Amino acid sequence: MYPANFDYVRASSAQEAVDLLAKNADAKLLAGGHSLIPMMKLRLAQPAQLIDIGRIDEIRGICEKDGALRIGSLTTHDQIANSDLVRTKCSILAGAANKSGDPQES
Repeated sequence: MYPANFDYVRASSAQEAVDLLAKNADAKLLAGGHSLIPMMKLRLAQPAQLIDIGRIDEIRGICEKDGALRIGSLTTHDQIANSDLVRTKCSILAGAANKSGDPQES
C-alpha cells in the first residue's frame, strides 16, 4: 500500500525544524523512518508534512557539559555503545546501547 499524500521538507537546523513544527500541527519529524514509514504505508499514520531532521549535525554527537553527559537525538546506538566517554561516565548505557537495535551488515 502507498502512503497518503504529504509535503516533505528537509530542515537545515534544529531551529528551522522547531519553527516548521510550530506552523503545522499535523507535521511529523523524520530521522530514519524505521517506524514512521511502514505506519504511513499501512495508513496508520497520515501526517500532512514530514520534516526531515536526519542531516542536522547540531543534534548529533556525545559530549560532557557542566558535569552532565549529553547525547544528541540523532546519535546512533553504535556511537553510544562505542563511545569511551559513555563507557566511562555511564557504562550501563553503553552496554544497553550495544544490545539494542539491529546491526547493519555490509
